[in-house]
Amino acid sequence: MKKYLAAIVIAIVLLAGGGFFAYVHFLSGGPWQGTWWGVQDAGVNWSGDHIRNLETLTFTKNDDKTITVEHKVQQGSKEVNGSLAGTGTVDGGRLVITPDKGGREIALSYNTMSKTIETPLTNADKTAVTLQALTQDNNDEMEQIRSEIVQISQKPENKIDTTLSSSKS
Repeated sequence: MKKYLAAIVIAIVLLAGGGFFAYVHFLSGGPWQGTWWGVQDAGVNWSGDHIRNLETLTFTKNDDKTITVEHKVQQGSKEVNGSLAGTGTVDGGRLVITPDKGGREIALSYNTMSKTIETPLTNADKTAVTLQALTQDNNDEMEQIRSEIVQISQKPENKIDTTLSSSKS
């Protein structure tokens, strides 16, 4: 009798755990919603400054079960549209994006252990750029990085001279 009782308790615990997992990952929308951010390490420039790009992706679920992906990149003092913007569909633990600008599909993958999203973007050392969910706790950190990127871009030695020099003939 005790063996059956133990088996029943174990089965109930497994069902409850499986139900919780399903709720968190599937019914609650999973990772493909809200705003996620990460930093792309682009290396060191000629003046010795550590150059980084702040990557933010915002996922919005649509009525047709697709996901609109908005990708913004803080490059220096400008925020520009990124290459990962488009419309995505969920494929298991991946989000397959059809880019707005055309080209081949891009896949993002979600790591349930680290709760991060791996992108096809790469750092200077060829590692993948990973994103974390934007929360109240890490918003200040993200804005600090944005501020550092802007400050570095405004240094006189990092300004790009776009004037044309005239040559004497």
